[in-house]
Amino acid sequence: MSSSSSSQKTARLMPIIAGQHTEEMVHISSFAMIRKGDGLLLAKRIRPEFTAGKWVLPSSIINFGENPESATKRIVREQLGTDAKNVKLIGVQSYGDKHWDICFVYEVSIDEIGRLSPDIEKAEYFETGKLPPEFRSDHMEVLQGLEGMP
Repeated sequence: MSSSSSSQKTARLMPIIAGQHTEEMVHISSFAMIRKGDGLLLAKRIRPEFTAGKWVLPSSIINFGENPESATKRIVREQLGTDAKNVKLIGVQSYGDKHWDICFVYEVSIDEIGRLSPDIEKAEYFETGKLPPEFRSDHMEVLQGLEGMP
């Protein structure tokens, strides 16, 4: 049966089906690298629960059919309440640990931090060499995958 409505499909984490291994899941994400001088902008998450209290790069899973650059602009708008400018792809990375991640990493500039998402407690700039201990290790892996990063 076909539907005449055109609703956007959303990628989401799905429960593991009996007999399925977590390595069989694929997450395609966009990351925003926002710098101010020597500082790198990180967001401290409130939700989802598995990221609560952790600092992360502004990022999210890409919606089904969404262009990764458009996703990065959406992520910056939704999470930081501001418009992304000068969006430039600086890397595509692939990891396969607990599941398979494909990460599009964009350099982005913003004028200022706006109204934060309800899922984010705060956003601050940190010197790359002095990232907080609560910085998620998988996001550190993304940083380390970029040439010239710690």
